[in-house]
Amino acid sequence: MSLARIGRLILTTGAVTAVVAGMGTLAHAQSWAYWTAAEGSDYAGVRIDRKYIGACDLEQDGNGVYAEYNVSGSSSTFRIGDGNGSQAGCGVATPSRSITRFRVCEDDTGSDTCSPWEPVP
Repeated sequence: MSLARIGRLILTTGAVTAVVAGMGTLAHAQSWAYWTAAEGSDYAGVRIDRKYIGACDLEQDGNGVYAEYNVSGSSSTFRIGDGNGSQAGCGVATPSRSITRFRVCEDDTGSDTCSPWEPVP
């Protein structure tokens, strides 16, 4: 096998490995969430017990990410941010009442860009 062919094989294998690894990271990051809302690659998720919400910044763009949510028995809108930016980990809240709806927002230039409100039945 020629050196050129070995080089192409290594480059191809590396690219496939990087793509698969990236997909695995995203899938793992959302594995705890039963309901999700996305804005670009950023997302918010609610666990099946409806008492755990996370806001996750997966874009290295300098824009903050937060989730807004409502809980049963309250007309207030609550907010949790991903305080470490696009580094590993998400911002988390554990309200005592069940989450009824939520969305994810990116703190970008001008009005923040938000996903539609997602109901949590």
